Amino acid sequence: MVDGSLVGTLVRLVVSLAVVLLLLVFLARYLNHRQGGTGRGVALTGRRKPAAPVEVLSRHGLSRGSSLAVVRAGGQLLLVGVTETSVSVLRELEEEPEPVDPPQDVPAGPAGPAGSLGSVVELLREWTTRRG
Repeated sequence: MVDGSLVGTLVRLVVSLAVVLLLLVFLARYLNHRQGGTGRGVALTGRRKPAAPVEVLSRHGLSRGSSLAVVRAGGQLLLVGVTETSVSVLRELEEEPEPVDPPQDVPAGPAGPAGSLGSVVELLREWTTRRG
């Protein structure tokens, strides 16, 4: 009698575990579908999701924990502010073709030609400098 109840208990345990695992799989698929498949990592089918094309073109440190970066993401050129806890899009930039030769009448200073990341950083510094 003891062996029969032990086998019955084991069968119930295995069936219960299988039901719980199936519910978890269906819940994970439902949540993945509801989010539009934007999660990272390996999908339930075992295939990797394609990574979004993101390229950091330039980065300029402002302080120990903050910096500015020019990023190309999805065909857009973005100026982003990066801190230790967040990343914020500051501005969408227009892509300008790079000149082959710099113009002779515009001197290139330490910040570079007009419209470069250095001039944007200087402009942002002027906006955020405390006065008074």
